[in-house]
Amino acid sequence: MARLLALDECPLTLRNHLLRSLRSLDEAILLPQAQRNDESGLYRNVVFRLAGAEPSAPIDIFSERWFSGISAIRIDTSKPDGARLRAIIQDPRSRAAALQKLRDAIPSEMANSELQVGPKLDGDESDRDKDEWVAGLDSTSSFVGLFLAEHSMAPEPGRRGMHRIHQECYLVCKAGAGLAGATFHARLTAALRRGLSLEECLEKPKSEPGPAALRRVSLAGSRNRARILLLAASALGLDWLDTVPDQSSRGKYRSAVTHLDVSCNVLRKAEDATTKSIYQYTTCLDASVSKGLMSLSNAADGLLLVLSPTGEMRYPLRNEAWCTLPFASMRIATDKATLLESLKAYRETMAQRARHESDQECAHPDGEFVRQTFTWKNREFSSMNSAARAEELEPLALWGTYDQETYSSRFARELGIAQCQLVRLRPYAVCVAGIDPSKLRAALRNLQ
Repeated sequence: MARLLALDECPLTLRNHLLRSLRSLDEAILLPQAQRNDESGLYRNVVFRLAGAEPSAPIDIFSERWFSGISAIRIDTSKPDGARLRAIIQDPRSRAAALQKLRDAIPSEMANSELQVGPKLDGDESDRDKDEWVAGLDSTSSFVGLFLAEHSMAPEPGRRGMHRIHQECYLVCKAGAGLAGATFHARLTAALRRGLSLEECLEKPKSEPGPAALRRVSLAGSRNRARILLLAASALGLDWLDTVPDQSSRGKYRSAVTHLDVSCNVLRKAEDATTKSIYQYTTCLDASVSKGLMSLSNAADGLLLVLSPTGEMRYPLRNEAWCTLPFASMRIATDKATLLESLKAYRETMAQRARHESDQECAHPDGEFVRQTFTWKNREFSSMNSAARAEELEPLALWGTYDQETYSSRFARELGIAQCQLVRLRPYAVCVAGIDPSKLRAALRNLQ
């Protein structure tokens, strides 16, 4: 029987699913907020250690969103070059214009059926790209935009007794590896179904997917996010941000210099394991391969940034959960139930408008905040005269599919962040990927 360790109360159904999936030599640690999505069958906030030399690896634990994560840039608005950003923060009209520019500038697979974002998995002998590629949002949970934070800090590092509240601005992007991740998932699962072990799939040069593919996909998410951040910065007029050449693209593209880059759905060889052939698969934040620490709350609440006790981004996390932290908050509603709730509210609002009983602009219960803070671009279907209605339907995450982050107040000591500074990043002008096209099509048909 596999070995399981839970830091919080573990639902019996989650425990049984894990025991059915894992082999006798495998291990798993369930972090706070651990769960299994009943719709997709995927795990969140669980870290696995898998016997690499054994056949019959548990395929159902792997997510096709390999090496997804968050990248962020801290922006100093006090500099002279930050005047345009200060205008966006202070002027509602500049904020609305910034949202529109973000919406137009960021490609999204949710809005374009012919678009595939992210680099291809196959590269040349030096792991560099063979073809050009488009950076963009690759899933319904992706976003990019401005976040504001207020936290206590000194005017200079090391100045004790002078701490006060400072407002800081962050440009943040959440996205994945896109095409590279999907291709890697298909090849890895196909090889495992043929009876190969993880070691045979990932360490032999002529195997599928092979070590080169693992190296490529491990960088693809960070590369995609760095280019998205550069697109967003250009749209917002932040052309003065630092950039570097994307070496893996043969110098064709430039990427933003990120201050934070965290990854989840990471697969790597465990260097600290007692047995040589142990692979660690992390469905939460893997601090060993991440630059900084950050977790998601719900869409309206924003993000949790973990800084060192002195306020630095880098912090050498050490804990008994194999140096991991929860990444996503708890899912509390299915997409289907949330979509039905939003459609019901939409129809009621439309009926009230038709009877002139209400002049409410949108059906969302927190509509004013949502429209001021977020923008999105849903797919338009040529067979339906539905463009206006499609734009009125908010992404499902804004309707409460996820709960607030809770682990930091209860398990800070166990996770090794009790001495750290916890900073809340609140959304201010954010472009969110739209509704899944298949669900959107069904919703629009329901409204006809």
